Amino acid sequence: MNLTLTVVEQKLVPFGDYEILAVKTNDGKIRAAVKWICKGIGLTDDQAKRQVKNIQTDLVVSRSVSNLTLNTNAGLRDVMCIELDFLPLWLAKISITPSMQETNPEAVENLVNYQLKAKDVLADAFLSKQQPTTAELIAMMAQQGVEQERRLNAVEEKQLQLETKQDNIAEIIALNPTEWRKKVTNLINKIALSRGGFEAYRNVRNESYQILEERGRCKLDIRLSNRRKEMALNGISKSKLDKVTKLDVIAEDARLTEIYLAIVKEMAIKHQIKVEGMGA
Repeated sequence: MNLTLTVVEQKLVPFGDYEILAVKTNDGKIRAAVKWICKGIGLTDDQAKRQVKNIQTDLVVSRSVSNLTLNTNAGLRDVMCIELDFLPLWLAKISITPSMQETNPEAVENLVNYQLKAKDVLADAFLSKQQPTTAELIAMMAQQGVEQERRLNAVEEKQLQLETKQDNIAEIIALNPTEWRKKVTNLINKIALSRGGFEAYRNVRNESYQILEERGRCKLDIRLSNRRKEMALNGISKSKLDKVTKLDVIAEDARLTEIYLAIVKEMAIKHQIKVEGMGA
C-alpha cells in the first residue's frame, strides 16, 4: 500500500542570492521545489517550463517527482517537488549550450553552483536540525486548517450566489401573461438601470422590438401605421391616434404577445435582473 505523503517540515533554505523552497515528508525524505530551483538558477519562463516537461518525461527522474500542497506566499499551492537524491541527476541533465553561455552567462554559473552544492546545502539544512516539536507541528496543522476553512467558505459563498441566481431565473420564467404590459415595463426599466440609467430605456425597448420583428417575422411600424389608419377611418381623434404604440399592436396579436414576453424574460435573465415583488 502506497504511503500518502504529508509535509512534516517546510522551509526556505538560503542558497547564494536566492532561497530554495524545500520540505521533509513523512517518509523521511527531503524534497525540493522545482520552480524555486529554476528561478534561482535564472532560467527564463520558457526554459523552466521545458525543464518541468523534461522531468515529467524522463524515465528515471520522473519517479522522484511528487506534487505536494505547500504553504507559499500566495497561499496553499500544489508544488512539483523532486527528491533530494535525484536532484543532482536532474541538474546534470540540464545542458549548458554555447548559446546559453553567450546570452545568459550568469545562469550558467548558477547552474554549475547548483549542480555541485545544492544537494549538500539542503541536506545540511534539514538533517542538522532536530525534528520539529509537537507545538510546531500543531501550529503548522492549524495554519493549514485555517486556510482550508477559508477555501470552504469561499466555495459555499459562491454556491449560495449561484442558487440565488437560479431562483431568480425561475421567478422570471414563471411570470405569466396576466397584466403583462405592466410587468414588461418594469423589466425594461430594470434592464435600462443595469445599463446605466433610464436614458437607456429607449434603446432597451427598441432592442426588444427588433428581436420581436426578427423572431416573429413581422414589421411593427407597418402594423402600427395600419392600426392608426383603421382607427382614423372609424372617426377616432388624432390625439388618441398619437397615443397608440407598438405595445398596443403587440397586445392585439396573441402570438406576438407570447413571443414578446419570452424575449423580455430572456433579456432580464441575461442582465441578471431581480424580480422580487413583481408577482406571477
